[in-house]
Amino acid sequence: MTPLTIALLAFIGGSAATGGSIWAINKSKQKEQDVQQIISSLETQFEQAQASVVVNLTQPDLLKIPCSMEYINGTYDKEGKLVIKGKGDGLCREMFCRMNRQGGGQNSGGGAGATQQDCSAISDANLSVLVVETCLSYYSEEKAGDQNSKFQQCKQIFDEKK
Repeated sequence: MTPLTIALLAFIGGSAATGGSIWAINKSKQKEQDVQQIISSLETQFEQAQASVVVNLTQPDLLKIPCSMEYINGTYDKEGKLVIKGKGDGLCREMFCRMNRQGGGQNSGGGAGATQQDCSAISDANLSVLVVETCLSYYSEEKAGDQNSKFQQCKQIFDEKK
């Protein structure tokens, strides 16, 4: 074999090896890109599903009744006489707080919303109002210190529930 033939065979062999390597690398990159596209598609579907769940957990429709004027202030007839006593804004405040605890959804930055302490403070205030409204009707000054009075028994029932 002449040196020219050897050089030509070496050139063709090297070209084939290099071309085969480049083809194999491109093929593996194509597979990697396909996998990335599949993953990004799944991530997008997951994010959409998560956003849907967050929206469902924070449906403002749930607040329509407890935050309505009729629920909070009561219902009045045409002459302005109270027909149904209002229940106050406690339930509206607590539900709104709990709905806003659902951080991590769209446009929330992953942690926006109320804390457990915020909602617990509202719940505790609501319970205190309930205790006062329920037990105060049993209060009398002459029996205020009597542990067997209906007032003290009422308070004790609520204290046991906490």
